[in-house]
Amino acid sequence: MTRTDALVAIDAAFPTDPIVVNVGAAIREMVAAVGNKPNHLHILDSMGLPPAIGLGLAVGLADSTFGKVVTIEGDGGLLMGFSSLSTIGMLRPAKMVLVILDNGTYGSTGHQPTAAGSTDFAGVARACGLQAHDVDTVDGLKKVLQEAKVIDGPVLIRARINLQGQKTPYFLQDPVVLADTFRRYISGKAGR
Repeated sequence: MTRTDALVAIDAAFPTDPIVVNVGAAIREMVAAVGNKPNHLHILDSMGLPPAIGLGLAVGLADSTFGKVVTIEGDGGLLMGFSSLSTIGMLRPAKMVLVILDNGTYGSTGHQPTAAGSTDFAGVARACGLQAHDVDTVDGLKKVLQEAKVIDGPVLIRARINLQGQKTPYFLQDPVVLADTFRRYISGKAGR
């Protein structure tokens, strides 16, 4: 499965829920595939931080009308912020879905290999108290995304993707504007 295949499946499964999108190619491919949506928070130049940001949102929006808070991270980014899994497991946010797009490389810096091949992300997530799944097809991803909608507790989905990337223009939006657009979206839709 390509990264774009996975991103389109995630957006289709959660079209109005908050989605935190990790750095670089994932942001560019998401915008190219589904547009720049107000429910997407694009995390520019913050590799390793999306799981912590998604955790904060999932905790803060626990009583909202949103079904889930979805966070997208790469394998390299998760390895940089691996301790976030322990905190997610400790806090057990009911609405958190963490999708790891695993291509086995640090894609933003030239595709140097990560330690993902020797790391059982799903096993670690389970040990931390999350439900976890490994998938390597679009149909498999779609199935576990649907299952995640009804799970009461944090879910990690490791989606293995290939190295094929879509050629896209740079995404040069002002982070302040992106954050404000997202803040206004969740404030208007939080249903508190």
